[in-house]
Amino acid sequence: MKYVVDVRLREAIRNFILNFCTRDPHLDPVTGEYTVSTLFFDTWRRDCYLMNETKAVNRFKLRARCYGPPDESPLFLEVKRRIGEVVDKSRAAIAPGWGKVENIVLGSRLPDGLAPSQRVAFSEFERAFRLINARPVLRIRYERESFMGENDAYARVTFDRRIRYQAARDWTLPGSGRWRSMDGAIATGRDYPSFILELKCTADQPAWMAELMERFNLVRTDFCKFATATRLELLHRGFAFSDASENCTF
Repeated sequence: MKYVVDVRLREAIRNFILNFCTRDPHLDPVTGEYTVSTLFFDTWRRDCYLMNETKAVNRFKLRARCYGPPDESPLFLEVKRRIGEVVDKSRAAIAPGWGKVENIVLGSRLPDGLAPSQRVAFSEFERAFRLINARPVLRIRYERESFMGENDAYARVTFDRRIRYQAARDWTLPGSGRWRSMDGAIATGRDYPSFILELKCTADQPAWMAELMERFNLVRTDFCKFATATRLELLHRGFAFSDASENCTF
């Protein structure tokens, strides 16, 4: 569940959830955050993006991701699926020192050291990648503050800020050069500085999450970083969108 939230509420929300959560142990001890760097893949027709824009009931995204410096972080190859209101993610973790992303994705054999479940996840990613003839299209980076529920089977809360993107014309991760901001009013549709709040849980939602939503009057949104970045990049290139919807008219 995603929310675009006024930055002035950030401290109050943090203080509330710390009654039920602990901070992610992987957060930088100085900044209290870590950097998420993601390379997204799509077809030349932007099929994954269009599935999101048209709200296809069954849709997916393909991405490669690292947390923090690439020489210290594993590389995660992920297939993120959405079926109705349920989001499911499978991912294979490649050990630090993974080298070039294209060598792993386009390689002729499985990476070394993968557990059986990781081998399945890698095969799922590779099959989907080859099925749609995907290619790198976007890089997205942001700073994340993360929390984990103390007494829940699975509950996570994340704050994402300084979200930026760049078009990807190669396989480099995390990327360099010029980045375009996605925190502004055009991207979020808000007239105030904001951050992205995400609540993640199983079908059994913790009671404190419901209280959080009610206490801070949170209104759920479908904000998708990948779709928003694609839309901004298409606008930058001169494409047009209809006045009646978010769907691309090209």
